[in-house]
Amino acid sequence: MESNWALDRRLDILILGPMGADDTPEASTLPVQQAIQSLLAEDAFVELMDRYGIVETNVRVPVGETPGEIVENILRLLDEVDLVVFNLTPKPESPDRANVFYELGLVHALGIPALLVIQEDAARSVPFYARSAMLYTAAVFTPEALADALRLPLRNFLDLDNREGNLLNDRVTQFYGGLPVVDISAAVGLATGYYDNFLSRLITEGGFLAQYPNLIRAVVYVRPSSLESTYEADRQRLRLALEAEGLALETAKLEPIPQDSKGYLWFDHVQGVVLDVPRTIYPLRRSPRLFSFMERFRGVTGANARRALIQRQAQIESALLERVEVALDYQVRRDGPRVRPTLLRYTTIEGAPALVQRLLAG
Repeated sequence: MESNWALDRRLDILILGPMGADDTPEASTLPVQQAIQSLLAEDAFVELMDRYGIVETNVRVPVGETPGEIVENILRLLDEVDLVVFNLTPKPESPDRANVFYELGLVHALGIPALLVIQEDAARSVPFYARSAMLYTAAVFTPEALADALRLPLRNFLDLDNREGNLLNDRVTQFYGGLPVVDISAAVGLATGYYDNFLSRLITEGGFLAQYPNLIRAVVYVRPSSLESTYEADRQRLRLALEAEGLALETAKLEPIPQDSKGYLWFDHVQGVVLDVPRTIYPLRRSPRLFSFMERFRGVTGANARRALIQRQAQIESALLERVEVALDYQVRRDGPRVRPTLLRYTTIEGAPALVQRLLAG
């Protein structure tokens, strides 16, 4: 699941490709950068930027005098970037493109959306790990030809309301059920514990669902408002949002049953629609990705820079929370007929009252 790239009101694109001593245009990042910049200046893209309230756009290529400086620059940019565009066209003196595919593997592991472009004559040389992703080709590597090749996929990525497909479609992420490697130990670990200890107990056939058929009508996962918030604060926000629409949140305590070995089951509900703000998900604020980001930007000063930092932090948090939901869906699919997936819904605190009303009416 791709995150909302527009959340921080910026668009950051990084261009990566082969590096070498020659200046072969086909193997350079500069024509790709120029193509992207020209596309973003077109009316259709300007309208998209306006629609999502974007106030800053950056299309960057790595810079540095030494390999060490370039690597540092790339790693720093990857923490800020929304999309990476890879030029996979080989350079004559370095046809294996080892650095490029190392970077591509890193981007896949971090769960960053990527577009892959290559000169037509070289398309067959792409290693099989990259063949599961869509390759965009250009007969010549001019900015004009590259713009024609990238116009539709770039617009598809940027248009959040009409997006088709998923740019997180690499082999490794597919293997782990749609989860990038970086999130497996954080989002997936917490989601798995939450599913096993609470959520599955509500939707498992023959368990509490059979014992209390009229009390568990639906199960709604209510996303935390922020990882900087707390369970208690968000639960109170949920209660007040429901009360504003005339809905009363009640607490149920179910006695242990033979089919479930975990003891009592507590939950909040509105007339049998269970609403749960997941207490165990808030430790995501301690995820290594978020810690690393905050540590490196600890010394940032200035109102605009601090505002941008807060917005980017919110974007990373949102991506982590979205991947919790992907992980929960993965667990539901894995359990197959043991559970009743049609009972499960996802919503925000703000969206909870309307969803509850629809579920009660239906």
